[in-house]
Amino acid sequence: MSSPEASNRQARTGESSARLWLVLDAGRLVLAGVAAVVLFVLVVALSTFDPTPMAGSSGDPVDTAFQGLIGAVITGVSLVVTITQLSLSQEIGPVGGQRDRMDSSLGLQEDIESAAGEIEPPDPSTYLRLLCIASRKQAQTLESAVADSDDDLLTERVERFAARIVDNAEGVETELAEARFGEFAVLRAALNYNYSWKIYAARRLRIEHEGSIDETASEAFEDVLDTLSLFGPAREYFKTQYIQWELVNLSRAIIYASVPALVAAITTVYYVDASAFSSATLGISDLTWIVGASTTIAVFPFLVLLSYMLRIATISKRTGTTGPFILREAERLDVFDW
Repeated sequence: MSSPEASNRQARTGESSARLWLVLDAGRLVLAGVAAVVLFVLVVALSTFDPTPMAGSSGDPVDTAFQGLIGAVITGVSLVVTITQLSLSQEIGPVGGQRDRMDSSLGLQEDIESAAGEIEPPDPSTYLRLLCIASRKQAQTLESAVADSDDDLLTERVERFAARIVDNAEGVETELAEARFGEFAVLRAALNYNYSWKIYAARRLRIEHEGSIDETASEAFEDVLDTLSLFGPAREYFKTQYIQWELVNLSRAIIYASVPALVAAITTVYYVDASAFSSATLGISDLTWIVGASTTIAVFPFLVLLSYMLRIATISKRTGTTGPFILREAERLDVFDW
């Protein structure tokens, strides 16, 4: 195991912290606000250097652009609300389906409690933390089970394997300690626990040293694998709940943003006349300021949509499978020297 296990997202993906902040960590409304400021500055700057599109009569480029924005805002709001309704429709169903879902959720909850040997309040972050605690304890148990083995290579490899599980689990536990469901912090911590690699490493260790593993060590390996295999469905379940939560937040944010967007676009079409704005502020035409502000407000719902979908799409891509498979090329590291 010459190369360290990449437990941290940045180390595993090879992406910069700035990119991770952009696609995952930043607050979605904060990101939309930053994009709106950039858009406003660009519109004002371009209009200052080339004011020709705004210099004509009130019926030309400005009116045409804002008439299109009015239709885009109305269409966009309808589309987002429809997508959200489709997503939430799976929550509505016959009592039999609801009961099956309830039984599945309870089964997962009981499996996690059994693995951890603890019962905690039914909060998603708490149960993910229980899984980390269980995997950490069982990795230490596995290390103790092979400590007296005559196979020194097995002992050394298990020590490294257990140390990586413990380090990764403790880091995720710290992240989850203050996280609350509905916050991205819960899912971010779950993404930092690369259980697929751990399942692969445990299975490979057990197979390659099968002749040196006694019954106690074999049971310890089985316990580790059982707990790690719970992390996949648990993370996927909480991811699904989080995405549904985010879609509701997206719909609400789009609806809130669409009202001022429509007002700004309609007001600009009806009342903004290039010939009525001959004065300047800070050396820039007042018409440029007004059109820049109206454009930013009218486009803001689209920026909100982009910011939310960027995170949702990134999460979906990075959790595209449940199980021991590693889909991302960046995570297929040379973590073994055996």
